[in-house]
Amino acid sequence: YPRSVLPGRRVIPLRLRDFIPGGQAVLSARLFCGSRAELHNEGSLNMQFYRFDGSLKSSGDTPPEKWENALAVLTSREAEEIPLPPELVPPEMPPMVNQTQFCVLKMQQKRMTGSIHIPARHQRRAIRFTFAWSGENLLLLDDGGFVSGFIERMTALVPKFADGANDFLAELLIDLIQGDPGYIQHLESRLDELEKSVLDGETSKFIRRMSVVRKELNRNNRMYAQLSEFAESLQEDASELFDISSSKRLSYFLRRAEHLRSETQMLREYATQICSEYQAQVDIVQNRVMKLLTIVTTIFMPLSLIAGWYGMNFSNMPELQWTYGYPAVIGAAVLIVAALIIWFRHRKWL
Repeated sequence: YPRSVLPGRRVIPLRLRDFIPGGQAVLSARLFCGSRAELHNEGSLNMQFYRFDGSLKSSGDTPPEKWENALAVLTSREAEEIPLPPELVPPEMPPMVNQTQFCVLKMQQKRMTGSIHIPARHQRRAIRFTFAWSGENLLLLDDGGFVSGFIERMTALVPKFADGANDFLAELLIDLIQGDPGYIQHLESRLDELEKSVLDGETSKFIRRMSVVRKELNRNNRMYAQLSEFAESLQEDASELFDISSSKRLSYFLRRAEHLRSETQMLREYATQICSEYQAQVDIVQNRVMKLLTIVTTIFMPLSLIAGWYGMNFSNMPELQWTYGYPAVIGAAVLIVAALIIWFRHRKWL
């Protein structure tokens, strides 16, 4: 079965047998389904090539003999298996350990290369791909299947999608952050829950939970800042590669990235405000404890004075020989404690 009919599908063995008189098998087939990432993990190749001809059109899984208005979507292993024009050799995939560098763009004389890394977020996997753009040809290196899924979605929604490499790249950038407003809303909901727990006095594990959210906000702020710089570099250094339509789409992406960054900064300020509320609650609890200790100390201080005074045991202290001396001291202590408690309650300190 030709792969070009079902692009981006992995091989699952399914044997179909049909018998003619005499018992001879005449048919054995293998069907294709699944994702390109699964196919890559199984060690098979399923390269995807397209051409820009008024719109994006599939060219099957065979590399073009002449690279003109071509789009190639390959995995790292597939890129090593086929010969590529020197100007379309993609850069190496950046390491996953580098969580502070999300976008890289390099402008050269005859080509432009870059890489983008969007970390995993709420209900969305991480996105990592590199690209090489030369003239009207574009090559993307994607091991996760994001670009292939993007092409399938867009070609199904827009019949005449991407009439050139510039238009395709602009639409791909927009799709990277298409669902991010929902993710920002999810972060805001988490902060609302933290604030509610602080106001209700439920502050267990608050520092750990807040630390996780603030790390996500800081990471997103850096990511959106780098995406904005990425788009600005394309506008300033590669403006001649974009026509009017793709320039407008690139400007739209830049505005969206800036808006998302602004929303992220507002959430960072909100998180700081919640931390201040948490510290205020901690201070209130500590003040209550200190207030209680002060009241207890004040109540029993006269009793300590009485005990210290009569603990001197001088021979000429008449109360020591008095028959009712002990009960009198007890009564005086009870009266003092009761009077202080009534006074503190009157002042609303208790």
